[in-house]
Amino acid sequence: MNALEDEKGASFHLEPKVMQVLILLASTPGEVVTKERLLRTVWPGIFVSDDVLTRSISEIRRVFSDDSKAPQFIQTIPKVGYRLIAPTQREPEDEKNMTAIASVVATPTLNREALVPEPELLPATASAGISSIPGSGVNAVLAPIRPPTRSFGLRQLALWLAILAVVAAIAIIVIRSRKSNPEPSDALITLPFTSEPGSQGQPAFSSDGKEIAFVWNGPSSDNMDIYVKMIGTSTSVRLTSNPDDDLAPAWSPDDRYIAFIRRSPTECSIFLMPAIGGAERKLYTLPSTYFGEYGGLAWSKDGKNLIFPQRQSAGGPSTLVSLSLATLQVHPITFPQRMWDGDLTPAVSPDGTRIAFVRGFENSSRDIYVMDAAGGTPRRLTKDGRLVLGLTWSQDGSSLIYAANRSNGFSLWRVPASGGNPERLTVGTENSYSPAVSRQGEKLAYTHGTGTWTIARTELGTGSSKPLSRQLITSNEQDSAPCISPDGTRIAFQSWRTGAQEIWVSAADGSNPVQLTNFDGPLTGSPRWSPDGQRIAFDSRLGGYSHIYIVDVNGGVPRAVTRGDFNDVVPSWSADGKSLLFSSNRSGTDQIWRIPDSGAGPARQITTESGMFSSESPDGLWIYYTKQNVPGLWRIPAPGGQEQKVLDDPPNGYQGYWTLTRAGIFYLHRAQTGSFIEFVGFSDSRKPTQVVRLALQPTPLAGVSVSPDGRWLVSAQMPEAGSNISLVENFR
Repeated sequence: MNALEDEKGASFHLEPKVMQVLILLASTPGEVVTKERLLRTVWPGIFVSDDVLTRSISEIRRVFSDDSKAPQFIQTIPKVGYRLIAPTQREPEDEKNMTAIASVVATPTLNREALVPEPELLPATASAGISSIPGSGVNAVLAPIRPPTRSFGLRQLALWLAILAVVAAIAIIVIRSRKSNPEPSDALITLPFTSEPGSQGQPAFSSDGKEIAFVWNGPSSDNMDIYVKMIGTSTSVRLTSNPDDDLAPAWSPDDRYIAFIRRSPTECSIFLMPAIGGAERKLYTLPSTYFGEYGGLAWSKDGKNLIFPQRQSAGGPSTLVSLSLATLQVHPITFPQRMWDGDLTPAVSPDGTRIAFVRGFENSSRDIYVMDAAGGTPRRLTKDGRLVLGLTWSQDGSSLIYAANRSNGFSLWRVPASGGNPERLTVGTENSYSPAVSRQGEKLAYTHGTGTWTIARTELGTGSSKPLSRQLITSNEQDSAPCISPDGTRIAFQSWRTGAQEIWVSAADGSNPVQLTNFDGPLTGSPRWSPDGQRIAFDSRLGGYSHIYIVDVNGGVPRAVTRGDFNDVVPSWSADGKSLLFSSNRSGTDQIWRIPDSGAGPARQITTESGMFSSESPDGLWIYYTKQNVPGLWRIPAPGGQEQKVLDDPPNGYQGYWTLTRAGIFYLHRAQTGSFIEFVGFSDSRKPTQVVRLALQPTPLAGVSVSPDGRWLVSAQMPEAGSNISLVENFR
């Protein structure tokens, strides 16, 4: 092995294989060394995955305090390999020595001691086993040093000198790198913790900080299960295998158990299982199937209670409750206002005296609150009104780490627990969420999302038995909720491509996308064209609450149509263009309402049994709508009256994936064989016709629109979507 020593005297050891990777890179500084060459040379005749090489590079970066995002030492060449970019200087004879070392590294029979000369072959200088490079802070651990014998030959001497030359070259690199980019020895170091295909997320540290539990939809990208992985190892252990989604893993304070949420279409329950695997035990079934992806689950400090959010009804606020493991009885610990979306993501402070959580008027407009664990009035810490996706305490309990879309997409932030201005972390700066902090070991874990979103166009009037589809609008940020203009020449959609979700408009072929709104932070979406094609209605959370706005298609200042201390979302136009339909909780539950497009005059409630996405039939006689957290499509007479269920689709989670035309209804249907767009006419007794099988994963919520002539449609899909967990060391 080799050991590197920093200015403070701390030693860092490199494993033999890691050292061989470094030597191979150092043999050709500035040149790209492919992954294939590195694997073939350092691990000859052995099959190893790219993860092994990635870990080796990460270890080298850790030792030299190198940042992969702003490298000063080793640069990653995506999908190709790596190259050494630190400045180096060699004496002429060093070229031969480096070449000799490179040939040694390439020797298939090289073993763990290949870079350490035999003890009897070392020159007599001292009895110690460490040779130091003066002023470099680098020590090469060679071996016990003994006087030479007659068997000490020129070949062995050349090899020994070559080794020292390599160590000297590395020392020069270290010195120059530190001079050009000085960093403290305790600088943050970000490493990949998971890199499997699919989506891994919701990390949770064991109390000793040695393991992380997380969720993963597996190699087949089907349902979420609970996995555990020890830090520093490459193997993940699967703990659950139920076909339903398992979410929000949480370790007991003594690390013996892991609690989690199991969510199915018909039930949401709390489970407990041994952390080493074994029989599951159902503890409690929530009264509603609602449980947000970031609803959260936390243990009390003494391990006697579990804290989590629940809704008494689908339309009621989410309330934090405490479940006694002794009696399996729950009691509420927070009391949000009736018309608010409620409370999520509980996090118990390290000393167990405080509970932090997220509260909001609406699910995309939330802030952080803290309360005493014994009860009392919560204290508000932030005043952002943004989407918060994860919350945790710092190791010492002085601050809270959370993920929010405060600036340019989702990133990690820190806010003092006593109050103050949030500060953005220097790690987790792009599409990062679900943070977790270890109670021991100074570590931070978070989820980093990656993916491509697209709006695809499918031609329906080609006469082909298999309609032709192509990607129309694509970006690395989320594009969704497409809506075709009444004349079929343009498409409105919502997109995160500028760092905040805004309304965009493009030509029908996807060209010339233009940003129509610029609220710069508050979640803005759900665009719908007016029947004359001159205006677009949408919703936005400008003041915390969500309200309905109208903007001219040629631009200008949006005009608010609704106001008040309640949430109005997902608008649609009446057939005559004189009024707007929308969903609102102003009566205490989510219902469909109607208001004049001018905003003048009172809004009128249409439904009484819940309503979310709505649309008036082209003849103006019926209002069709879906309900929150419930699959299916309903309709009600336009003036109001008794509701009728029309379809069992669209499925739950895709309530906006349907649209009306003059001929009938297009909607999403999901089956084990795939996802399909189906059509049913208004007068054909609900006999569906399969229109097209989606080649890609449909985007939740809003997703499909059909051209006025019925010859083509657009749908929001996800060609690539995934997430991995990153691990940050030296985090305080």
